Amino acid sequence: MLVNGRVWRFGDDLNTDVIHPPQFFSLDDEKVKRGLFHGLDPDIQPRLCPGDVLVGGRNFGCGSSRETSVRSLKLNGIGAIIAVDFARIFFRNCTNNGIPCLALARPEDLGRLKHQQAVEVNTVEAHVVTDAGLSIRLEPPGLFVQRIWQAGGLLSLLPDVHTRESN
Repeated sequence: MLVNGRVWRFGDDLNTDVIHPPQFFSLDDEKVKRGLFHGLDPDIQPRLCPGDVLVGGRNFGCGSSRETSVRSLKLNGIGAIIAVDFARIFFRNCTNNGIPCLALARPEDLGRLKHQQAVEVNTVEAHVVTDAGLSIRLEPPGLFVQRIWQAGGLLSLLPDVHTRESN
């Protein structure tokens, strides 16, 4: 799977309440969408484009296990997330919702990814190529995780419940 977008750089320990503040929790998709990074900088969300790639340091997605931050990322069309490492629950929530999270093979390569730089992320071959032609290796995900990402999320892999019920 290829993801093309611009890089949005963040630091270490990006907390889920910073990704999506509690005052934007809602059943209304538009409200959830608008809340992305609002507490950090309310001007980020309107400038995001589908396919954009979030890049961070260590412990990306720490904090609560609420899926509202991942829902907001999905509603905003975030194409992939690259970090040194991820909070495990956040990684699993993203994977279950079809958002690829890839760790850098070499943490020192984080500095090679620049804010607003155009990149292409190849989730299958586990690398990212920058608009300057730099190729950066990522940790290869397992085949099952890749399958979930390609399906657009875990629920897409389940057999159609309605078909089973009607038989």
